[in-house]
Amino acid sequence: MTAFEPQLEAMRGEALRQVQLERLQALLARLRRNVRRSRDLLGAARVESLSDLKALPMTTPEDLVEAFPYGMFALPLREVVRLHSTLGPEGRRLVVGHTRNDLRHWGRLAARQLIAAGVTASDVIQIRFDSGAFTPSLGFLLGAEMIGASVIPEDSLHVDDQLEIMGNYRATVLITTPSNARALAAALAANDRDPQSLPLRTLVLSRPVGPAEREALASGLMAAVRCSFGIGEVVDPGIAVECECGRLHAHEDHFLVEVDNGELVVTTLTREAMPLLRFRTRIAARLEEHRCDCGRAGVTILPEARLDGRLRVNEVPLYRHQIAAVLDRTPAAGRPFRLEIEERRIVLDLEVSAEVFRDEMRVLADLRNDLRSEFLNRLGVEAEVRYVSPPA
Repeated sequence: MTAFEPQLEAMRGEALRQVQLERLQALLARLRRNVRRSRDLLGAARVESLSDLKALPMTTPEDLVEAFPYGMFALPLREVVRLHSTLGPEGRRLVVGHTRNDLRHWGRLAARQLIAAGVTASDVIQIRFDSGAFTPSLGFLLGAEMIGASVIPEDSLHVDDQLEIMGNYRATVLITTPSNARALAAALAANDRDPQSLPLRTLVLSRPVGPAEREALASGLMAAVRCSFGIGEVVDPGIAVECECGRLHAHEDHFLVEVDNGELVVTTLTREAMPLLRFRTRIAARLEEHRCDCGRAGVTILPEARLDGRLRVNEVPLYRHQIAAVLDRTPAAGRPFRLEIEERRIVLDLEVSAEVFRDEMRVLADLRNDLRSEFLNRLGVEAEVRYVSPPA
């Protein structure tokens, strides 16, 4: 097993259960002492074994919305050194805080993924996420620094510029989104350029992809493909590590993972600033327990679909409610609309009467331009606006 922390990643049995129990008990004490909502919900509940976990209350994304911005923090703000924003229910913004120790843990968890992907201190890592939209780039940067690799924290650039940087800086590892990796592979193919002319050997994706897409990216970029798995409200990346056998092993020394009615539930065991007890992730998942040939002991997470209607456009998460909210800021407020999701944009069909088509073409053209601008500026997505007649 090639691992960053082999003893911890291979920990199993009674040794693992004892660590989890001690950390869970410390978590409950911290929540009771510092988080009013948790203190009220926990009451006199005690945990004598891990089997008592299921009797404890759950935390929902809606709880985080109600506690915005700092109501879920378990430490004074002066001890929180990093604040990140993530997307909550219906597009509401949530705040996630980290102490210095939280950042050290995050770096180690990201380093576990990089080492499992074969990254070493001799590698040059190119990190490319949409500027300002993704915290995973920060987690991977911490992880890369932990293992001593050289890092190019790249801004959002055209694919041609990315390929030029990759060649000039001799980047051997690329950490990016599936859509950006597809764009790079397509650019190589369009220019009839051999991907083996690049030094790239490893591709780490920001989220899991299916076997067909993994194979297409591996052949299109001539690189080994690994996927990370994280949750913005908890930590991203860092919930699990994808091993050389292609399984996502939960970091069970840091998280207790459950599946409740088909939904992945996560308890943070080492988080200081914003600990979460039995957090409902709104992600459908299954768990599998078996001995993996890689040597890691963590339970395998098999994530499936979102359960809350969250959409993904060009790797940007959003909700239908956000689209309606943008429309409400324009003269299109209140108009019925139909929505289509494409990989890199949304297509919006707005209903307008036949009289408007005849008499107000310039107004409609101006509105289309305004809507495109609003969606790009407010949600970070491109929008095609089409006008359609109301149904008969």
